[in-house]
Amino acid sequence: MIYQNRQLALWIFVMMFVFIVYLIWIASTIDSWWFIWLWSTFTILLGALFWCLEVKVNADEILLSYGFGFINKKIQRQQILQVEVVRNAWWYGLGIRLTPHGWMWSISGLDAIELTYQDGNKFRIGTNQPQGLYQALITGIC
Repeated sequence: MIYQNRQLALWIFVMMFVFIVYLIWIASTIDSWWFIWLWSTFTILLGALFWCLEVKVNADEILLSYGFGFINKKIQRQQILQVEVVRNAWWYGLGIRLTPHGWMWSISGLDAIELTYQDGNKFRIGTNQPQGLYQALITGIC
């Protein structure tokens, strides 16, 4: 393993807590506990899917995974033509998004690495360690 980083999405935990407290309040006013169980379960499952973004770089590929790894992506390093440190616009948002610069996987912050593939398509990886990820990616590419 050349590089490994796990970014936590602390904002997800805060949002989950606020939402569940809100659901408890709603359930207490309408006396429907099934409502709180349904939406609390949905909120917890959503949080489990997106609580972190892990990026691993080895000699052959880049491995991206959200949460416990159910949502993941493998990128072959031989497909990469160029690597660049970039800054995302705030309106691109967080998560898995289609931006004017191609697809983006991000969990917090605005810093990212932009990969340009051999076919000209681009892909952005949001990171809290742009220089570290950049150095790991240019090893063996350039």
